Amino acid sequence: MGLFRRKKEKKNEVRGEWTSFEFVQFLIKYPDTSDESFVMMFNNLLGEDNLEKDMEDYWKNRLDESFISYDEFKKIKKDFNHRFKKIRKLSKVSKETDDLAKWAIKNTDDDRINDENI
Repeated sequence: MGLFRRKKEKKNEVRGEWTSFEFVQFLIKYPDTSDESFVMMFNNLLGEDNLEKDMEDYWKNRLDESFISYDEFKKIKKDFNHRFKKIRKLSKVSKETDDLAKWAIKNTDDDRINDENI
């Protein structure tokens, strides 16, 4: 809760660009964010896709600080890797769908123009 008992609003997850590290930090802080939002964030990823490495570095530090056990670390790593895989698949499908829609619109317009000229 924020000041005056108002619910804290989370950061705008669909802002411009994200580094891999920022993406992982946001996922850790707001795990219930929709997959749709994470796909938009993933599509705006700057630089290389180092999600697994950044996630592992964060949780290894937590492990070293004794905040989590090794078994918890393994479970967390597996869960995050599963989520990253899902986000990547959804992103790929989204891009393919957009490409297909653009192709259909472009080719439909061309067909209509050709039919009218005949």
